[in-house]
Amino acid sequence: MESYFQTDSWGEFKKLSGWTYDRVAGFLRLSRVLPFGRKIYYLPEVAYDPAKIQEIINVSVHDKAIYSRFDFLEEWDIEKAHKLAEMGLKKSFEEIQPEFRVWVDITKSEEQILAEMKPKGRYNIGVAERHNLEVVKGGKELVGDFFKLYSFTANRTKFSGRNQKYLEELMETLEKDKVGEIILIKKDGELLSGAIILYYKEMASYLYGGSMGDRSLMAPYLMHWTAIKEAKKHNCEIYDLLAVAPIDENGEPVPDHPYTGLTRFKTQFGGRIVRTLGAWDLIHSNFWYKLYQLVEKRRRPKNTN
Repeated sequence: MESYFQTDSWGEFKKLSGWTYDRVAGFLRLSRVLPFGRKIYYLPEVAYDPAKIQEIINVSVHDKAIYSRFDFLEEWDIEKAHKLAEMGLKKSFEEIQPEFRVWVDITKSEEQILAEMKPKGRYNIGVAERHNLEVVKGGKELVGDFFKLYSFTANRTKFSGRNQKYLEELMETLEKDKVGEIILIKKDGELLSGAIILYYKEMASYLYGGSMGDRSLMAPYLMHWTAIKEAKKHNCEIYDLLAVAPIDENGEPVPDHPYTGLTRFKTQFGGRIVRTLGAWDLIHSNFWYKLYQLVEKRRRPKNTN
């Protein structure tokens, strides 16, 4: 599955926040210099291809490199996991992109998609539609309004989010490539819900979102339903709602997880919870990797979509 995070456009966008990029074995590889001259490499949402992965492993890296992190946009498979371990990669201590996600099949008709949602999800979309909520779609010009929703949600749920400048630069990039938009839901001019949606190849992704105001209007349900319909117009096949709680061996969400409420909401739209191969590290310096791991576990804030 091809990812927008493997395009040169994404590499150019990440340069705005201190990364550089090159291509190795055809994959986009981001790199960043840390204190003491140390360096990390990151390959976002790459395809599982052992030959290319081995080619990257064989490429020499900066002599002060800590690790090369591979983030796989690939469904979990134990044999593939074993193969990565055999090649010298180690499951990362942190996930950059969500390892567990909800994927909704949107190749079907709108009627079928609605029919396969949970009854409450379908009902709440109807509630929102009966309230005649306003749907606004656009680009960078809507970032200010979107950021009000996004930052309100960040403060309410106590997670660390992106700043407005980052989101403005993101929308400039997505608009340039015609692969994304902002969707806002309003009632009598009042902001209720919004999201930044990426449409790339077969997948549409819910990148960032936020909500505020009267919850009884069910605006987030209409927002996602609008995104699904727009994704179909872009010929996408999957709507990716991103982060949810991990699932157990029976395919059920782990109880009492911080994402439990998020999971309950996102699964209302049907689809299935998917586990990806996620992040794997090729360690170049064991000492600095352990130190980096310690620092990151203390520093990294709670974050969610």
